[in-house]
Amino acid sequence: MGNFQLNLHHVISFYFVAKEQSFSRAAELLSITQPAVTQHIRFMETQFAVKLVNIKKKRVNLTKAGERLLPYAEELFNQSVLTENFLKGYRYNHISIGIASPLVFFFTALIDHFKELYPSVRVTIRDGSSRPMVEELLDFRIDICIIGILFPYNDRLRLFRIPVDEQLFLVAAPDYPLLPDTPVKWSQLASHPLIIQSEGSASRAILLNHFKKRGINPLIGAEVNNVELAKQLARQKKGIAFMFEANIREEVEAGRLRVIPTEDGNIRMGGIDVLVNKEERLSPTVESLLAVIREHFKGCLHEMAPQ
Repeated sequence: MGNFQLNLHHVISFYFVAKEQSFSRAAELLSITQPAVTQHIRFMETQFAVKLVNIKKKRVNLTKAGERLLPYAEELFNQSVLTENFLKGYRYNHISIGIASPLVFFFTALIDHFKELYPSVRVTIRDGSSRPMVEELLDFRIDICIIGILFPYNDRLRLFRIPVDEQLFLVAAPDYPLLPDTPVKWSQLASHPLIIQSEGSASRAILLNHFKKRGINPLIGAEVNNVELAKQLARQKKGIAFMFEANIREEVEAGRLRVIPTEDGNIRMGGIDVLVNKEERLSPTVESLLAVIREHFKGCLHEMAPQ
């Protein structure tokens, strides 16, 4: 197939000439000149040494070969129309969103609102660690990526930032062996198994950086790729975890987890990054989602140069 000789434009020109029995009418429907249509037919006849169209008394007549070719040309034209409609409709009717697992709770209501506004759009959600999702975005496997601030960024990315100020809270099982309501020092946490997001997570990078700044090597008890598993392990007293309030509110209120205050500094997230691939023009659905995000965060969605 590497030496494919057939020009699809030529076949479609033949189809319109055959159906309309007119070169001028075919040219009109194809929005090209009549000499161009004639050239397409003549080129195909020369290329394959087959006479397809015969002009007799100013009328277009198909040869035997032309009559045999017409059903194939018609099928090719119909499939081309279907293919074009699919490609046009896909960008209008589908969006694939990657969201860092710890941020899913922040965007659930927003995405539900987006679905209400655009009920015909099929929305696919992927959650996981930030860096692998960025790779999927660069590979055109997802349309838009929502993660915590993660440096450095590839210059093929277009970056929009939402400034937020959210705290990561230390949580554990209610009867975990740390005194309730008593602030703990970071140095005390070094001997407790840490339940942490897997490699490539922005929240993992933020958390480990706080330990590093204090000269502490944490004891990593489990690496997980979703928030629900982290909460389950914490409830089972497999270790301690740092999570956003939105992710633990129900468990804390129900007494399945408790918040442990830290004495010498909290961890805060300074922003959420929304990424798209520069190499792909923004689809109408992505533009609509960006507009919903901007509205949800009261206009606080600013495009920035990747850092």
